[in-house]
Amino acid sequence: HAGVDPNLGAGGGGFGGFGGFEDFDIGDIFGSFFGGGGGFGGGSRRNAPTRGESLRVNLVLSFEEAAFGCKKEINVTRTERCSSCSGSGAEKGTSAETCQTCHGSGTVRTTRRTPLGMVSSSGVCPTCGGSGKIIKTPCKKCGGTGKERATKTFSINIPAGIDEGQTVPLRGEGNAGTNGGPNGDILVTVSIRPHHILTRDGTSIMCDVPITFTQAVLGAEIEVPTLDGKVKYAVPEG
Repeated sequence: HAGVDPNLGAGGGGFGGFGGFEDFDIGDIFGSFFGGGGGFGGGSRRNAPTRGESLRVNLVLSFEEAAFGCKKEINVTRTERCSSCSGSGAEKGTSAETCQTCHGSGTVRTTRRTPLGMVSSSGVCPTCGGSGKIIKTPCKKCGGTGKERATKTFSINIPAGIDEGQTVPLRGEGNAGTNGGPNGDILVTVSIRPHHILTRDGTSIMCDVPITFTQAVLGAEIEVPTLDGKVKYAVPEG
């Protein structure tokens, strides 16, 4: 307890009253552990362009569509930049202003006295919520968010031979980014309905065809169903 008593730190040699702890930023300490500095650095990252979220869609195909490939249309509801304010969040003809509390950094720094000396910490600006800007006249269409939800139809080309669970991406067609960041993707995962006769083994198509005992012994010509229609097949004797 005496070691951290500020009243005892000034005397004599030793630690010199923990003089090295006079003013340090807790944000810097946590930043060194969790990637990047604290303090005002976090504000610049908070306002940096951020990529939008990717959306996942499940698409069910028939056995034939998966085998030969096809072109499908999907309807996706996504977040887009507001068409009225172009994503700024401010009503047309106005613009956002720099927050006077944090001066655009998105964070505020507070200093308090502790037994270790003066300790500084950084937190989200309470005035602007960390955005670094104030919108005095929010856009009426998006309410100041800069984004709106819309449903759009996309055409997607399914390659021939696609397998169950494979994903086809639509790059840049996902949710809108923040602060001018790029859009996310749409990830279309394929499910395949089973065929009533045929099954799949890798790139091969399998089919069980029953024959009689006589056909097996003497041989015969039978018809075998395929994806391209029925074909004749000579069963060898024995």
